[in-house]
Amino acid sequence: MARKRNHTPPAKKSSHRARFSYLPEILIIFGIGMVTVSTVHNIVRFRALSIDKKIVAEYHAAPAVAPLPVPTHIFIKWFVDVDIEKEVYTDNHWTISPDKASYLAQSARPSTDGNMIIYGHNLRTVLGNIRALKGNETIVLTLSDGTTRSYKIVSMQQVDPANTKLLSPTNTETLTLYTCAGFLDSQRFVVVAKPL
Repeated sequence: MARKRNHTPPAKKSSHRARFSYLPEILIIFGIGMVTVSTVHNIVRFRALSIDKKIVAEYHAAPAVAPLPVPTHIFIKWFVDVDIEKEVYTDNHWTISPDKASYLAQSARPSTDGNMIIYGHNLRTVLGNIRALKGNETIVLTLSDGTTRSYKIVSMQQVDPANTKLLSPTNTETLTLYTCAGFLDSQRFVVVAKPL
């Protein structure tokens, strides 16, 4: 008499396992997407903070300024309270502080005719909050000799980084602040102020 074999059907794949079978591929695609977004963000942020060669040439052509005090701290009530580092043009780009505002060393000095440029990252702890200014606020710069100099905001606008007109040298004392703005920091937010 033939023995009956007890056939057990193969165990069904766990629905839990099937649900997560594509998880590694999804995580890899997500990771590649995040790296791509980060890379694009860094490229457009660098473009928004850099100054083109024409502007660089204008500042290099400007007459040398006597050793006058430079800004070391910027304060705008409720918006900005951060130290300033002096930055220079090197290796075909302006250097920038990662956690402080940056003063363009070749630009004008406080109390002199010309455009004094201070720029920085779009971070709340640096210059990111200037995008929330309403206009007419007072900017107080502390200088390297311990004195202060005050400016009143006269205009604000968001521009394409190719629009560098507001960063050009001026014939009168002007303070220009700028930071990144817009999608992925692809734009430049510029604040112009005049001495009080």
